[in-house]
Amino acid sequence: MKPINYYRRLFQTSYQLLRVRPVNLGWLMLLAILVTLHILMLNPGLVAIKVVLILGFLAGLIFELNLILTVFTTNKTILNQTDLLMLTAWHRLSKRWLQLVGLVVLMAILWLPFGDAGFTASVLNLVKVPINWVDTVVLQRRIAVAILVVLYGILLFSFLKLLGYLRITVKPELVSINGWHRLVWFCRPLIAIWLPMSIIDRVAVRGLRALSNQLSNGVGNGTSLTTLVLLVAFSLIGLSVFLIAIIWESIAQPEFQPEFSEEEAHLHSMAWFPTGLVMLLVILFGFQAFHFGSIAATPSLTISHRGVIGDNGMPNSLSAFRRTVKHQPNFVEVDVQETKDGQFVVSHGQDINLKTEAGKKVGNIQKLTLAQIKKHSAEKNGHHTNIVSLASYLRTAKKQNQRLIVEIKVTPQDSPDMVQRFVDQYGSQLVANHDFVHTMSYQTLLKLKQLNSNLIVGYIVPLNLISIKNLPADFYSLQAIGLNTTMIRQAHSIGAPVFAWTPDKLTDMQVMRVLGVDGQITNQLTRLQQVNRQPIKQFNWAIVENVVNQFC
Repeated sequence: MKPINYYRRLFQTSYQLLRVRPVNLGWLMLLAILVTLHILMLNPGLVAIKVVLILGFLAGLIFELNLILTVFTTNKTILNQTDLLMLTAWHRLSKRWLQLVGLVVLMAILWLPFGDAGFTASVLNLVKVPINWVDTVVLQRRIAVAILVVLYGILLFSFLKLLGYLRITVKPELVSINGWHRLVWFCRPLIAIWLPMSIIDRVAVRGLRALSNQLSNGVGNGTSLTTLVLLVAFSLIGLSVFLIAIIWESIAQPEFQPEFSEEEAHLHSMAWFPTGLVMLLVILFGFQAFHFGSIAATPSLTISHRGVIGDNGMPNSLSAFRRTVKHQPNFVEVDVQETKDGQFVVSHGQDINLKTEAGKKVGNIQKLTLAQIKKHSAEKNGHHTNIVSLASYLRTAKKQNQRLIVEIKVTPQDSPDMVQRFVDQYGSQLVANHDFVHTMSYQTLLKLKQLNSNLIVGYIVPLNLISIKNLPADFYSLQAIGLNTTMIRQAHSIGAPVFAWTPDKLTDMQVMRVLGVDGQITNQLTRLQQVNRQPIKQFNWAIVENVVNQFC
């Protein structure tokens, strides 16, 4: 099938379908509910209203899909009588409501990897994992992601199976299609509609970013707001066509050229009043999103990742630390591991080569004593240095009056009393120096707080796939990839700041500021300091991008 012919037939079918007044009004109502929900999502609280809107949207979508299937498969006599059409749709819904409910639920789940979902899913960020399971999910995150991929495949197969069942139900004359041949019903609309829409949105955002320095504050704000409203409206239209395309594909792309009676012809046109209401809601949403994005874009705390700036030395080394502190970061973040004899050294371990004086590679840090480690040389990217103890690093930091964030690297080789030993050796010193500690193990976090309640302890979350609402911490270190406002609000709702790791590009740093993070753990400290000095107009494009990402 030629692409041009495919698009022509799809858009012509969509236009004719939306000429049917019940379909038209129902779809506009769904868009109004969706945009209203997005407006409310900009504000905390109002949970009951949000739940009602979500349920209302899903219920409306079930009936709307049933109505579209009815319109595609009914005769022109019924199509010409609105009351009779609605009665027919209700009658057919009573026979296949269970399948339609399952279809919509599966569709909602399948959409999670797209738009403000998947690794940026506001929905997934509401899923609470039991505390006893958290470390298993986080520390075995590759396995967890693999399981999610398999589950997604199963759900996609179930969705297509159900769609195939409805295909035969609404049009018995169609031949049943088995196996993964049905993938085309989902994949072709995804490639033909969603992908071009996403590309257009992102090209527009990048164009806005290129103009940010040339426009004055007033003109820049107006241009950004107008772009935001237009892109949201464009995305809503695109998603509407995408959903219609899935239904249209599943019932063998029927030709739809309805003939309306003269008495009913005047009704079969766009309902302009509800259309205007939807556009008004989109404009209101644009104003609010722009307002909240501008407020959130405050300067971030500057945190040097592993104590380096770019390539100014070996990560976690004292030589790099001394160069870095000259630029006055708010914090220097370092990695700490336990040695075989229960001491603690400053090293990430996995990203360096540890060698003897003769150049022979040696085992990991957990298999060596502190004395043995001091005899070996660490190498990375042409830099050579000796690994130092945490005690030496803390002494140097105190002399420089530099605050630290110490990451405890938890490994299976750690001693059973590793946390107790860490607190005994360094807990009081860290508290006195106003240093922080963070870790990827939530059980370690709980033990640290239990052993020394004065320690400021944060939780490192490598995948933004779970709720942190039931995982209280003094602060959270969240991965920048896929970070969204839902997780940041969850942290702020319990008074905990959010540090994002590790945005290194200037554009990524600007996005983090718009999201409202409190600090950024970065390998490019001086670049972040530059971003902190930038005027708000240079962040307008990031506000637009964050909003558009919610739709595609």
